[in-house]
Amino acid sequence: MSVTEGPAATKQKMEKPLQLVYNIDEKLVLNPNALKVLQSIDDPMVVVAVVGAARTGKSYLLNCLAGEKNVFSVDSTVQSHTKGIWMWFRTLPQRPNEVLLLLDTEGLGDPEKGDIHNDHSIYSLAVLLSSIFIYNGQKNIDQRSLQDLHFVTELSKRIQMKSQPDDSDSWDFVRFFPEFVWLIRDMTLKMTIDGIPVTPNEYLEYSLKLKNSEIRKQDKEYNELRRCIRNHFPSRCCFAFPFPTHPNNVGQLQELEDKDLDEGFVKERKNLNNYIHNHTKVKRVVGGHLVTGRRFVELAKVYVGMMADGVLPCVESSVARVVEVENKAAADDALKFYDDSMKEFSESNCYSVRKLIELYNKRSLEAFDMFQKRSMNNNSDKHIKQLEVSF
Repeated sequence: MSVTEGPAATKQKMEKPLQLVYNIDEKLVLNPNALKVLQSIDDPMVVVAVVGAARTGKSYLLNCLAGEKNVFSVDSTVQSHTKGIWMWFRTLPQRPNEVLLLLDTEGLGDPEKGDIHNDHSIYSLAVLLSSIFIYNGQKNIDQRSLQDLHFVTELSKRIQMKSQPDDSDSWDFVRFFPEFVWLIRDMTLKMTIDGIPVTPNEYLEYSLKLKNSEIRKQDKEYNELRRCIRNHFPSRCCFAFPFPTHPNNVGQLQELEDKDLDEGFVKERKNLNNYIHNHTKVKRVVGGHLVTGRRFVELAKVYVGMMADGVLPCVESSVARVVEVENKAAADDALKFYDDSMKEFSESNCYSVRKLIELYNKRSLEAFDMFQKRSMNNNSDKHIKQLEVSF
């Protein structure tokens, strides 16, 4: 696996996808080769994760978002093709200083696996790592399709917001949860409510309306899932795709040209691509800090490590780890800059004491400025004091 060369570090694109997360003996394991590639990304990332039932065309969808036909493996058999989580990235053409990272996840309800708890772990991780979370559903939005999202009701049980839970402010973290996008594939119903045409977004909000009464058990269950989706994903939208082509041609969908596809399908695909490629939903962590490749790697390490240890992944602890790693790296770079720049002066006898003091003051200020620009300001006092002692 390699990254294609470009005129600058930000002009990057993976040649082919790489598995980020393995699913081994019902436990998630990170691929060190994928982490090494991600660490080379210095730009902020828009992270798009796609989830959904097995064999519903998630990989085809991701190829559309990638803008290339054969990035993610597409297979027309009944066997699920994607295992664990795969990744691919490219620089966003419209925003050359940002990177689009696509995550293709293992299908929900894969009969070859049959472990719902493992499904929940994968999708909890996808929620934690993404800035746009796409659910790839089929036909329409009804009670059955909503029940396929039952893992959302588990999020509060599987993700810990703070190391010391506090109900009064724990929901502040939801502001940094991904935006939720519901994709309806093979939509055949008319998009109307009470005879009035509606948009896909209006259809989604109508489907998430709560019942006024919760006297009956089924009404409580009806409201619970909808309330969870509304609360966990306050920012959400919907795209509705008609059937793409004649059923006999679906097996060759990846190779078909636009002229061979349904006009409405092509139009909605373009709408989705425009939305993703022009969206400003860059991945951030609590505190508003942008997530680069290095920061993404630290988040993934913390979350997967906690899951492997049987501990609830904690948002606050993961961010604290990212801050510590970033600030230490920033301090190390600043100190190296200072040492290298002062070394040439200390080896020369041509400078007076006054001149050396001036140079010391100038270089130390430059080093501090370098640290401040790269560091994540949270808890940086410790590293600032270390720099002061070292100068």
